[in-house]
Amino acid sequence: MNNDHRHHTNYVSEQQLIHKCVLTYFDIFTNMPLQWYVQNVYDSVNRKGYTISYKDVEFTVAYFLKDKLDFCPHCFK
Repeated sequence: MNNDHRHHTNYVSEQQLIHKCVLTYFDIFTNMPLQWYVQNVYDSVNRKGYTISYKDVEFTVAYFLKDKLDFCPHCFK
């Protein structure tokens, strides 16, 4: 029996969870700065019961939004 009580436990990977969250936020709020998406996705995945580092969320969100937002790929600003 699985004791995993996290929300959305059917995701294959943490990147898939981040991708789902960032797409949801980007669909609703398309004109926000990158750090806004990073913070909100980070908060969202933690509320779902996942422990993913802020740096991992930042890198993954930047990867998924690289063609949709204008930001520096080195400092993420």
